[in-house]
Amino acid sequence: MNFGILNILSWFLGAILAGFACLFMCFVLYLHYIHKKNAHLPGPPRSSFIFGNLPELWKYKKATDGGTLLEFVLEKRLEYGPVLLLTWFHRAVVYLGDPSYIREVFVNNHTHLHKPPFIYNKFGFIFGERGMGYGLVTNIDESSWRNRRNTMSAAFHRKCLKDFTTHFNDVSNRFLIRIDKVADKGEPVSMVAEFAKVTLEAISQVSFNINTNAIEDPESPFPSAVRNYLQGVQANLDIPLSSALLGIFQFTPFQSASKRVQIDAARFLRKFALDCISTRKKDIAEEKDVPNDLLSLLINDGSLTSEDITDEFLTVFLAGQETTANSLAFTLYEILSNPHVEAKLLKEIKDVMGDREEVKYDDLAKLKYTGQILEESLRKHPIASTPVRILEKEITVGGYRIPEGNGIVSFSMLFGRNPEIWNDPDVFDPERFADPASIPNLSMIHFPFSVGPRNCIGQTFAKFESKVILAKLFQKFQFKLLPNQTDKILGRLTLSPRDGVMCKVRRLPEQ
Repeated sequence: MNFGILNILSWFLGAILAGFACLFMCFVLYLHYIHKKNAHLPGPPRSSFIFGNLPELWKYKKATDGGTLLEFVLEKRLEYGPVLLLTWFHRAVVYLGDPSYIREVFVNNHTHLHKPPFIYNKFGFIFGERGMGYGLVTNIDESSWRNRRNTMSAAFHRKCLKDFTTHFNDVSNRFLIRIDKVADKGEPVSMVAEFAKVTLEAISQVSFNINTNAIEDPESPFPSAVRNYLQGVQANLDIPLSSALLGIFQFTPFQSASKRVQIDAARFLRKFALDCISTRKKDIAEEKDVPNDLLSLLINDGSLTSEDITDEFLTVFLAGQETTANSLAFTLYEILSNPHVEAKLLKEIKDVMGDREEVKYDDLAKLKYTGQILEESLRKHPIASTPVRILEKEITVGGYRIPEGNGIVSFSMLFGRNPEIWNDPDVFDPERFADPASIPNLSMIHFPFSVGPRNCIGQTFAKFESKVILAKLFQKFQFKLLPNQTDKILGRLTLSPRDGVMCKVRRLPEQ
């Protein structure tokens, strides 16, 4: 009897091993097929048949003390040219580094590209917990995305943004009170963390007329919830399993402490959004006077379910603050690292505003040098890293045939730090943008808010908001970087200053 059981177990184990061997052989054959059909494309040799170019990336990160994927790709693009093949495990990805190629692929042929669900579902679901869901960033259905984009565009139109200037001033005034207290304490502060608070409050006030108290209340749950959600997205992306399979971490035995915190953040934010939507719907039904903001626009559209509206609410709530906060932090670092830039900025603010503390809408166009500083910061430190698209049909780019099914991508850093395009790209020089119309192919070499139809809907919002915050800050305070602060990048969903832009702050004397 025991001998029979052992035979059965041996047979069963052998069948499992044979199955795994068969699957592995199929995978090896598939990799061979991927490598063969892309052998004509330029790029560095693969150091691993299985992992492709991943070992080179790992070595680069170690050698550069935490260099990012984007910086690695930039190095390889400068070495191998504007059409660059890199293989990540089983995925062949082509990186484009020429402006004419960007126009050809992401503008003229954008209908042949699609967002891979494997990646984008990880933005919307944290270990199976719905957060942003299928909002504007993560929506992979072209028709649905277009309808929602058209609906939401009205809330980000320049005419509407004119009315938002008051909100930007009000939120910035609260931020000045916060920074005043920081100055009183005399302790160093991370401006990455501080900017995250003010940009969170700005998007909340303008788009949803909600006060999160993120600026004033150190116990406000929102900054940590946003941070933990975004860390959850990164954790999902780091695990090579589909979003559906990651749902296993919904079950307590599989959860680590960090996963529980990230799942709880998604639940908290989702409930918060649903509560805000329910309250606004009730006010509308009772014909109360409600703000004419993005939330009302989404509700009054009539074609969106509560889940749809919640997805869009959280997409704007999360994406609208992280990118702007990191951009402001890099910008402040560059201003403080270049005293001649700071001097010219202070002079412009004084010339435009005088002793007036409110930034008016008409001031935004007059703060031209401030705008140049922001653009130059985005050139040198682009915040968003454009995720890969998948080709639905074979195309030819730069004389190279790129097969159907390949990943294809580009990002602003491939151009912004390219010495073939910009003289001394490591030098921070806002004068580059003194006359944007004179820069050849500007929209194809400088696209920090992405390129093509799916560019960022809130880019003008972010620029207006940033101008108001910077102008009001430098009217009242002087910042000094702590020693050993650098502009090294922390590579996550968005790129941020790794050292935190730690500063000492002091109040300017009354004039």
